[in-house]
Amino acid sequence: MPHRQYIHRPTVIKDLLVIAVVNLAFLIVFMQIDFFEGIYQFVMKHENYELDELIPLTFTLAFSWLIFSYRRIRELGIMAHTLEQISLIDPLTGLPNRRSGQLSLISWCELANKHEQPFAVFQVDLDDFKKVNDLYGQLVGDEVLKQVTRKLNAAIPKQALLCRWLDDNFIVIAPINMQSTPYQFAEQLQQAIDDPTMASTVDITCSIGFAIYENNQIVEDILHDVEDALLVAKHRGKNAIHGHS
Repeated sequence: MPHRQYIHRPTVIKDLLVIAVVNLAFLIVFMQIDFFEGIYQFVMKHENYELDELIPLTFTLAFSWLIFSYRRIRELGIMAHTLEQISLIDPLTGLPNRRSGQLSLISWCELANKHEQPFAVFQVDLDDFKKVNDLYGQLVGDEVLKQVTRKLNAAIPKQALLCRWLDDNFIVIAPINMQSTPYQFAEQLQQAIDDPTMASTVDITCSIGFAIYENNQIVEDILHDVEDALLVAKHRGKNAIHGHS
């Protein structure tokens, strides 16, 4: 049930303790004044009012209120879960966004430390993408980004993760295998994008910086390494690749 993860447990425990204490206090009061005996005597004296039906009605109302509260809490949990999922998706490309990518990268780092599963992070930046927007407009630029997204998705293995990092900048997190080196994988990403994206636009190329995860690195460190590698690649000119060393 999705709503459980959104419950603030300390607050719930505090509220339950308050409810328990209050009801215990009422129980003591009821025992002192013999509350239910008084109700019984009052009902017997006023049988013409049909007050005895109120007692079972109280229990059914309490049960109905419990069901109502549970359903509303469940609906709020589902809504919160849906909103959280929306907040992790880039609306234009449908890819995980920067926040989602950072959370995923934390998981990749934890798995790499526990199970020694090496991986590399690639930052893909489209060269001179601003010219596309300036020459053809924002709508064409958005369509180019969608095309690039489809090409990158087709070029990466199923185990890899593609995220839209910022504007025309993408992050790929991919496991390292024996079939190709990280540099060769970056070349494959370049080749996928180098194909004509849209017949009516200028050719699209990209520069790529990458870094291989090192044991006990934190997310900020490997992202810093990747950004440094990308800056070096961009300074070399268009369609360049650089790996952090």
